[in-house]
Amino acid sequence: MKKRNKLLPALALAATLPLAGAVQACNADPIVFVHGYSGWGSQFDNMINRFRNDGVPACSMYKFGYNSLGASNKTSARQLRTYVNNLRPNHNNRRAKIIAHSNGGLVSRWYRVFEGGANATNRLVTLGTPHHGTSWAYGCFSPACFEMRYNSSFLKDLNGRGCDISLWSNLDEIIIPNSSARCGTSRQTSSTSHLGLLRNQGVYNDIRRYL
Repeated sequence: MKKRNKLLPALALAATLPLAGAVQACNADPIVFVHGYSGWGSQFDNMINRFRNDGVPACSMYKFGYNSLGASNKTSARQLRTYVNNLRPNHNNRRAKIIAHSNGGLVSRWYRVFEGGANATNRLVTLGTPHHGTSWAYGCFSPACFEMRYNSSFLKDLNGRGCDISLWSNLDEIIIPNSSARCGTSRQTSSTSHLGLLRNQGVYNDIRRYL
């Protein structure tokens, strides 16, 4: 969710390419990584390397990119639906697991509730997602920012639905209050910053526990 002023929407959309470079047959559950507001796919590289070192096949891991700076989370959720539907046949139609950071968790929840994602996924782990809004979102102005604000129509429509596993940190400087990141089965993970949730070993250990 940290601002990155030079990030172009086209670059974010280019990150929708699968990690392996091209979609291929893979006998493993697909894992889809969804970045946050003004984020990008390579922010997950450290985590992906840990998965690889633990024996998770590279062909099963994908980075989904979307235009967080310009599009509504509803639009991004529809794109996520298409993305997951296109990759599942290459995994014998196994259900996908989603790991989403920050605003990416809201995109993923909308996908699960309104775009058929509940049937196409069997796990959603969110990291520092403003499930109940964040005061930080009053400092930015875009469709996604409006949707991250307290009591937004977007959050009211979700009405707490679409959650699964939520990991949150008591040192998160973006999700204010920190308790806003709780939804579904909630766990206070390692004390780290908002972006630290993507790199921290303890957070990774918690993700593996739930996957």
